[in-house]
Formats: sequence, structure tokens, C-alpha cells
Amino acid sequence: MVDDFLHVSKIMISQVGRELYKVPHRILDHRVFINGEIDIFLDNFELKRNDSEVETLFQVTEIVGSLKYDLSERCIALGNQRLTELSTAVNNLLNGVETLLEKAKVERKPSVELQEARRAREQRKAEFLSNLQHNYKRIDNSFEEKEEEIAELYSDLQLKLNINK
Repeated sequence: MVDDFLHVSKIMISQVGRELYKVPHRILDHRVFINGEIDIFLDNFELKRNDSEVETLFQVTEIVGSLKYDLSERCIALGNQRLTELSTAVNNLLNGVETLLEKAKVERKPSVELQEARRAREQRKAEFLSNLQHNYKRIDNSFEEKEEEIAELYSDLQLKLNINK
């Protein structure tokens, strides 16, 4: 009996020793617990988020529906009223522009002073052009004379220096 008691106590002591050996690992290793908490948190968060998103979508559809039916008729009525006002204003403006263009199209005869000034400018232009042509001819003649003089000088030099062509 004592042997059995000793044997049982050895087994119990070895089990207690093994359990004590595992204690730091159990105390410091929280992976299982943390993974479980994370899974629970994610599940709760997704459920709450999906619920809030569904609620938001229903609120948006309610608002859009109310706007569609309530404001559409009001917008159409106000639009028609404002469009008629705008069309009358645009038509008035168009009429004013047309009258202005008609006034601008009226051809007026130039005054006597303006006609005389035009004739004087044309006469001065004609005189200027004729003087310009005369000066061109003088320059051409002068150039030809100089060419002839230079040709004579070279021929005289050739004769004096006994150079054959």
C-alpha cells in the first residue's frame, strides 16, 4: 500500500510538475483567445456596418422618391414660368439688336470735305508715284552712264598698259 501510495504520489507530483511547466506558456500565450476575440469583433462589426449601410440606402431611396414626386412638378411649373419670362426678354433684346443693325446699315453719303480730302490724297499719291518713277529712271540712267564711264576707263587702261583682251 505504501508502494502504491508512493507510486500514485510520484505520478501526481510528475503531473503537477508538467502542469507547472506549462503554466508560463498558458499565462503568456494569448493567441487562441485573441484570435477568438478578433473573429467575434469582426463578425459584430460587419453585422453592424451592413445594418447601417442598409438603413442608409433605405433613407436615400426614401429621400430620392420624395424629391422625385414632390419637386419634379414644382420644378416643371417654375421652369415653364421662368422660360416664358426669359424668352420674352431674349426676344426684346433681339429686336433691339435688329434695330441697331438697321441703323448701322444706313449708307450715308460722305461729306463734301471728306470727298475733297480723298481727291487730294489720291492726287498726292499719283504725284508721289510719278515722282518715284521719274527718280527710278534717273537712277537707271545714272547707273548706265557710270557703267559706260567705267568701261571707257578700263579700255583706256588696257590700251595704255598694252593688255590684250
